Amino acid sequence: MSLSQSILKKHAADGDASPLDNDKMTKLSASLAVAVPQNQAALDADAVAQKARQTRDQALGVADGQTVYTKDTAMNLVTYARDLLLVENEGQEEALTAYGFNVVVGSAKNPTPAPAKAK
Repeated sequence: MSLSQSILKKHAADGDASPLDNDKMTKLSASLAVAVPQNQAALDADAVAQKARQTRDQALGVADGQTVYTKDTAMNLVTYARDLLLVENEGQEEALTAYGFNVVVGSAKNPTPAPAKAK
């Protein structure tokens, strides 16, 4: 946009001596009349969105400097719920699925590798 504005400024300064077509420069000016305020609106919307993301991240507990131990954030409270439910449902962890947790039920692999097969 700044190049367009520079072209228009130089065209206006040159007046009749400008090699550029007046009709085309008028159309360029009209295009900028739409583009410049829309560009500012987009910049303003970006700033609002950035503030919203920062506020969201603070509430979730994922902002810079926050951890699972940051009191009363969503991550802290979800971790509290998970830990308490695991204690309450020890041996029946699949009960946590009722709360929306993904629970994988299975058996652990044998930590001792099987002996190699003879050839």
